[in-house]
Amino acid sequence: MSEHLLLTLGEGLAPVALLIALGYVWRLTAPGGLDALSARRAINMLVMYAFYPGLAYHVVSHARFGADFWWVPLYTWIGLLMAAGIAWLVFARSGLFPGLGRRQLGALILACSFGNILSIGLSVLQPLYGSGAARFAIYADILGIGILFWSLGAGLASAWGCNGDGTFRLSLFVRTFVRLPPVWAFAAGFTVNLLGLPNPAPIARTAELLGQAVVPAMLLTIGMSLSPAALRQRPGLLAMAGLLKLVVMPAIVAALCLPFLGRNEMTVSIVLLAGMPTMMATIMLSERFGLDTELLASVMVATTLLYFIVLPLWLWVLL
Repeated sequence: MSEHLLLTLGEGLAPVALLIALGYVWRLTAPGGLDALSARRAINMLVMYAFYPGLAYHVVSHARFGADFWWVPLYTWIGLLMAAGIAWLVFARSGLFPGLGRRQLGALILACSFGNILSIGLSVLQPLYGSGAARFAIYADILGIGILFWSLGAGLASAWGCNGDGTFRLSLFVRTFVRLPPVWAFAAGFTVNLLGLPNPAPIARTAELLGQAVVPAMLLTIGMSLSPAALRQRPGLLAMAGLLKLVVMPAIVAALCLPFLGRNEMTVSIVLLAGMPTMMATIMLSERFGLDTELLASVMVATTLLYFIVLPLWLWVLL
């Protein structure tokens, strides 16, 4: 990597670390009497219903659609499904971690499969390739992660959690997915772009401003979830989960993607997005269906901290 690239990436990641640290300070101090859990839930709602729809509309309405519109979600699907399968083999069938119940296995498979593309992915790709690279994260998140999260993820959580009825209903998935505000914003931006419809300046500017809040908001919530005490429990289990999520999953995607499509901006982005730490929204599924949320949060903490060690190695390999 060139010195200029290292400097640019460092400048991009320094605010990431500081915002996560600020979220952790909030967790410790609860300013204004607002505890981290309440603040995190409020921020997540703002991201879901306001900030992320703005980002999705802004990016997609200005994107130049090409092969990446199909390749990025496809490899996201492949990597995620293979990671889920490998996690199931390692934690449920290998005998390396005896005593894990269904609630723990469900939490581990979710944690090893779904990555934090939205906040950390954007923070990495934009310093590397500019603001236009946000489209890779958007495609991977909505068309890749989003669909599987509300189908495979919700189905797995409902079947293995203590609050679900053990079945997955396609009709429930469809109703949930089509009601998500980012999906509507994505569809609106895609329609405007594809058909060349007018994009009034007030709407475009409002969407842009809303989108700028996504990354800092999500990074704050990561810091609010950090718990050093959780890292002292089951270190071997957390290390294996981190290895699967941050090394094995992107390595598989790289092996399938780079020889076929070559090494370019799109493929490097696909590999980097495959190696993101555990997705924050998995906590929501865990709490809803009664998985082991404490274990899932521990894996999220471990993979987030380990990510800053693993990322430079992947950049050295890919760039």
